[in-house]
Amino acid sequence: MVVSILILLGCSGTGKTKIGTLGSTHRHADIKVYVLGNAMDFSAQKYQLKAKEAHFEHRDGDVVHIHATGIILGYVFLTLGMNIGNECLILDTGNEYCNDEKAELEVFVKSAGMDWEQIYDPSDYLIQNLDKILVTYGTEDGEGIKKQMESVTDKAAGV
Repeated sequence: MVVSILILLGCSGTGKTKIGTLGSTHRHADIKVYVLGNAMDFSAQKYQLKAKEAHFEHRDGDVVHIHATGIILGYVFLTLGMNIGNECLILDTGNEYCNDEKAELEVFVKSAGMDWEQIYDPSDYLIQNLDKILVTYGTEDGEGIKKQMESVTDKAAGV
């Protein structure tokens, strides 16, 4: 499983950034991941403190803590035993969710002072301080995605 994730990430172009030394930055971003309408629970112990450079902590699954420069969204997923690409999300269970005629993977980011923007190369997205990130795989229409966007917390601003 780990080998296949590394191979997938290697093919997705995640080598565009270089992770800096531990302590080279201190950022926080709010994140929510939905799969077929169900929010993933990153507060579960198995997702906590998986890497020093980027992690969830204190049983909070809403805020990712970034402690090194160059952290991209693909790296955060890799630390959790997952993979995210342009068309597929692979969970730590091994379940693959790829674009087809029924459902689609979409990723949206709301940076400080900006509106929500869809990103098309999520694995290479360089996480910024106070970003709000929505990863959604499913059949939601615009209204459904708007509700999911509203569910992304603002906790990072207070951390």
